[in-house]
Amino acid sequence: MDVETPAGRIFKRLATQLHDRRVGRQGSKVWHQRNTKPLRIRPGVQRLDDYLRGEPPLDRVANEWKAHVREFIRKGSLNAADLLISSTANRMNLRDFRTAAADDEMGDQRARELMRLNGMSVKIREVHECFLAHADAYAIVTPPSSARPYPLMTAEDALQTITHDDPATGESLAGLKMFRDEWDTEDVAYLHLPGKVLVARKPGRTSITDGGMWSMSERWYWDEEMSQDVPDGRLAIVHFRNRFGRGEYEGHLPTLDRINDKVASEWWLIKIQAHRQRAIKGLPETDEQGNEVDYTDVFVSAPDALWQVPADAEFWESSPADISQVTNAVKHDLERLAATTSTMLHTITPDAASGSAEGAALLREEHTFKVEDRRDRVASPWAGVMELMFAFSDEPEDKKRADRSQIEPIWGPLQRFSLTEKADASAKATGTLPTESIWTDIWQYPPAEVQNLRTLRGRDLLFQQPTPPPPAS
Repeated sequence: MDVETPAGRIFKRLATQLHDRRVGRQGSKVWHQRNTKPLRIRPGVQRLDDYLRGEPPLDRVANEWKAHVREFIRKGSLNAADLLISSTANRMNLRDFRTAAADDEMGDQRARELMRLNGMSVKIREVHECFLAHADAYAIVTPPSSARPYPLMTAEDALQTITHDDPATGESLAGLKMFRDEWDTEDVAYLHLPGKVLVARKPGRTSITDGGMWSMSERWYWDEEMSQDVPDGRLAIVHFRNRFGRGEYEGHLPTLDRINDKVASEWWLIKIQAHRQRAIKGLPETDEQGNEVDYTDVFVSAPDALWQVPADAEFWESSPADISQVTNAVKHDLERLAATTSTMLHTITPDAASGSAEGAALLREEHTFKVEDRRDRVASPWAGVMELMFAFSDEPEDKKRADRSQIEPIWGPLQRFSLTEKADASAKATGTLPTESIWTDIWQYPPAEVQNLRTLRGRDLLFQQPTPPPPAS
């Protein structure tokens, strides 16, 4: 690959940035959790992903203890990062889209078909989880092929994908996805440029590492047969960026480490006190002949063991240490973590469910504001994804829908209500709100179910006994 060509230069620059962001590097500076001065470098995306998967880095241990103590510390960790992400992602339920098509107040049927063909109910969640955890997520749209008559959308994470965004407008100008193909033992990269996707390969040893600096290997080459054009000169990759370009728990790694340290301490105290120290006072040291008594195998701890001791012998057992202070300290840190991340407290500390109703309402309100903010941040990128899918489709009617300004996501409810609450609100809203609004806003039915509800409602009216007119006066 010639790195002096425009495509080669872009490839090298994006590959370097992808590696540096994955490992937490900026030039010669490297992020480290024990930095004493602010380096203004983000922790590596791989580090953030380790916390998400419940595999955070362990504390340093003396070499002679490392093999045993580190295994013990690992068992004493708590994966709170996953709860911070799932509690928000669960409320970012994207159900449908409105487009430029007529009569799509309850969602565009064609958009719904493309979502089902692509399994987007799961892919949307994957994008949101990466967007929340890694601060960046991506969606790639591939035009239809002879084997697949519809555009394909894939969810991509920040470990393998990166874009170059215009600093003035924020629009993506180019993108790169790089991964390891273990089947063919080669590195593969897709370079997204306006109007085309170039495919590069590097056989042999991988260049995707978790440390050091990335260097451009001479073994990279362009695969001309796999490269393809993109219709209308479009860029087939969409970037999702979180608030301030940071993950939800990126600024709270010290708190997560502190919680894990205290949980491990609690676990350690319980473990070493499982067998209490016991002693017997007043036992004779010699027998009647003056010989020293060997008590090694006398006091065997077994269910059927009987001990015969002098009448004045006294048994002693050590008292366990009080671990309530450690346990309470963990709870307090979890409460602080919930407060600083705008997470509902009962999500990470179930005991908080018994707290005051007013306190729970305040926490829920702050969490609601947070979810609304994250929804607003992904609304425009999702409109861009649907625009690409409509633009790449072979259906003529889909081309008319490829207007980003007319595409609007339809979200699910932020909060679930009980049947009693829904029935009470529905009865009070009857006569003041349209029936379909009651179905979607109060009963929280998905827009896709409204047409079926209309049909069922019509059947009920058809077989309903007519009300006789009032008697004439």
